[in-house]
Amino acid sequence: MKTIYSFLFLLAFFAIQAEAQEVNYELEQPFPNVSITQLLGLEAPVNGSTYIYLLSQPGQIYRLDIAAESPQAEVWLDISGRLISGGERGLLGLAFHPEFEQNGRFYVNYTASSPLRTVISRFTADEDGNGDPNSEEVLLEFNQPFANHNGGQISFGPDGFLYIASGDGGSGGDPQNHGQNPQTLLGAMLRIDVDNINVGLAYAIPEDNPFVGSPDGANEIYAWGLRNPWRFSFDRESGVLWTGDVGQNAWEAIHTIENGLNYGWNILEGSNCYPAGTNCDPTGLELPVFEYNHNQGDRSITGGYVYRGSANPSLFGKYIYGDFISGRIWALDYDLENEEFISNTELINTPFNISSFGEDANGEIYVLSYGNGRIYRFVPEVDEPEIPEVPEITSPENGDLVTSLHTVMWTPSELAESYRIQISSNSEFESPEIDEMVTEEEFTSDMLPDGWYYVRVNAKNEAGVSDFSEVINYEVRFPVSVDPEDELPKVFALHGAYPNPFNPSAQISFSIPESGNVRLQVYTSDGRLVSTITDQHFSAGRHQVTMNADALASGVYLVRGIMGNTTDVLKVTVVK
Repeated sequence: MKTIYSFLFLLAFFAIQAEAQEVNYELEQPFPNVSITQLLGLEAPVNGSTYIYLLSQPGQIYRLDIAAESPQAEVWLDISGRLISGGERGLLGLAFHPEFEQNGRFYVNYTASSPLRTVISRFTADEDGNGDPNSEEVLLEFNQPFANHNGGQISFGPDGFLYIASGDGGSGGDPQNHGQNPQTLLGAMLRIDVDNINVGLAYAIPEDNPFVGSPDGANEIYAWGLRNPWRFSFDRESGVLWTGDVGQNAWEAIHTIENGLNYGWNILEGSNCYPAGTNCDPTGLELPVFEYNHNQGDRSITGGYVYRGSANPSLFGKYIYGDFISGRIWALDYDLENEEFISNTELINTPFNISSFGEDANGEIYVLSYGNGRIYRFVPEVDEPEIPEVPEITSPENGDLVTSLHTVMWTPSELAESYRIQISSNSEFESPEIDEMVTEEEFTSDMLPDGWYYVRVNAKNEAGVSDFSEVINYEVRFPVSVDPEDELPKVFALHGAYPNPFNPSAQISFSIPESGNVRLQVYTSDGRLVSTITDQHFSAGRHQVTMNADALASGVYLVRGIMGNTTDVLKVTVVK
């Protein structure tokens, strides 16, 4: 039995150790043509059939063949005339006998009126396999003092007995103290044997029910102290019975139900004394394996299933449950053997009221929406790859003069796996001189003939190819030094830098009309001298020298050329 101290420790542990979600999930509608009014349940016989059965609160059971090409729901049984529906009343539970394929027997839990009561009945399928409304055998009835907290889930356990979830009778705070009174069938988990009969009953009492032969409680009770156990299930692998128990004002609880245990309501709400702020003695009371409060808008737990399917392996062995009010769904990872909390992970925040969960013959879990009557199931969320952004060419710029050995540079894209660069002598890029795939954000062109060229770049990854960048038009000219006897420039002039912007170096081109000393110096934009490129004698003609930016920071600089009484200035940009 868990102590209140160990459980509070687990809650503190959870507060600081919430597990990061490794796989994101979304919900898909596997049966888009199906919408059931006030959908409350989904059940599948254990015989391996491809049919699932859907429970409608007003009194209908629908059958759906999930193997059909376009599944359609058909009314399989209609007992709407025998029950009262609305609020928390109506057709609330359905269970198929473990030998349904041979005997055709199935069981329902519904609310009847005059007097207001819970009815547990057995029906039998007819020769055509449809539910026969005329085959009803009432097994058990017990009165409901109020219109809410009817519980409603019924299910066969691994032991072959029928389990019945019963709420505390309703109103608020359990005013008639049914939860702590095992003489009543309210506020309890009941268990009966539907394959045998005891004298005076339409069923038999399992011999190990806790109050058999005792005046201290009703023979049908298996466990008690529950408020409103809305939706329970058996783990198909371990056989453990899990339930969500809807709280009063502050706490929603998850229990694993065991024979003969008292789960505390209305002494406790979850693991907390009720009413809040009072002192209570939890001795002898079984505490939840997990609980959550109402602080984030979660106000009504909907019990689910331990996942044992194969489609979502990261959920295997975790208890999947939700909240009717908030629409959130979680996966609780709890080590029952060691009574150790591991994690509670939010899977998805839905926009609808989660009335129930369902499990098909393969262990796949479905989520049921009360408002729109739709059925959903989990699928891993796959991130669709995005096409890279369009690159932007940063060098050369429109109209630049470059040498035949030059480098084209562009902005990188985090999504790109490769780039395609085209350099063409015509703007239509017909038979371009260069058409290459590269993985870096630059490409060096070697020995293009003198002339004007157009360049463009795109980016590619597994998702596709981006558009081409804006086209840049620039001039290529082979670098030469002009002999004095050739046609000479008329004045000293700085012609340009390539590449520009650059890193780590650029070629500075200049021409002089006659031989002489040329000094090239680099200044910051505010006039501070930072380096000298050259200060030496050159012959008349056109020349290139290298500007090294290793010692410079990113920014705009001025290259000032001086020859005699003549100066010229060139603006360059260093990008690191």
